[in-house]
Amino acid sequence: MKYLRDIGLFDGVSEESLHIISQKVTIRNYKRNEILFHIGDIIQGVFVILEGNLEICSYDIGGNKKLVTVLDEGEMFAESVALGEDHISPFDIIATKPLKVAYITKEIMFTFPKQVLENMICILSTKNTFLTHKLECLNKNTVKERLYEVLNFYRIKQQSHIVNLPFNKTQLAEYLCVNRSSLSREIHLMEKDGIIKVEKQKYVLNKEFF
Repeated sequence: MKYLRDIGLFDGVSEESLHIISQKVTIRNYKRNEILFHIGDIIQGVFVILEGNLEICSYDIGGNKKLVTVLDEGEMFAESVALGEDHISPFDIIATKPLKVAYITKEIMFTFPKQVLENMICILSTKNTFLTHKLECLNKNTVKERLYEVLNFYRIKQQSHIVNLPFNKTQLAEYLCVNRSSLSREIHLMEKDGIIKVEKQKYVLNKEFF
């Protein structure tokens, strides 16, 4: 039950209800790089990450990976597929570290307290905002514009000009749908121009430009 208490989906839920919920979820474990679901697989339930993280991705006609998002501990995934009409995954879902998840069937989910469902609606609304940002990002024509868009999005989200991205350089290139060398070159130019400073996944943004 302790592992559920720290998960956003169960915010505001009583200890008694958490105890009941803990008896209804199924724990699943996956190895690093193990594929949880392939594109086209049927998904019938909702998952919450208890330990580890994962990537959700698709592929273009040339087989190049396009990163949709990276999810960490406490985050929910597959809910839009499980609760949708056809239950067919449009993405591959891959464990990037040893992964432990809680699995909840759709039928069981709808027996949970009202607070859980309200939390889910809030989470879905936040994800919708994220997807709107992703579309806006991909509408940009240049690597610089796409990089600026993602940095500015996380600046607003984190309310700071010191931004921690959830992506390494390879993942960021896949997320932006650009070549990694082109991304590295643009990051170098932006550093040279004093627009940003980079330390691994931390980006210090110049307030004159952001």
